[in-house]
Amino acid sequence: MKHTSGRVSSQPTNNQPERRASLRFGIECDIRYRIIGRGAFEFGSGTTVNMSSGGILLTTDRVLSPGSRVEVEVDWPVKLDDGVSLKLIVMGQIVRSEKRAVVLVGVKISRHTFHTASGRGVGP
Repeated sequence: MKHTSGRVSSQPTNNQPERRASLRFGIECDIRYRIIGRGAFEFGSGTTVNMSSGGILLTTDRVLSPGSRVEVEVDWPVKLDDGVSLKLIVMGQIVRSEKRAVVLVGVKISRHTFHTASGRGVGP
């Protein structure tokens, strides 16, 4: 998995006024996701567009079904202590998924945790 620059910005990601309760941060990191449900798992990859304490906007490799539960593993751009890589693991629900120039997927976060990169991961 390639690493992006991990760019971070606290500015809105477009020219519209921010209406959300939580401030979104434009942060670009590689992700892997796993759709959870009905005994079957669907895996894929993408990139974060922005995130807040309540949600995360992603670009993904395909349109995903709104309402589905998802686990997202984010390659966190900041390292721990002596350079240990971190993964942000987000559990949530897909609230929107639409194909534009890229596929944009909005996820409402229900919980999150950090793991070291050698810890559990999303994917087969």
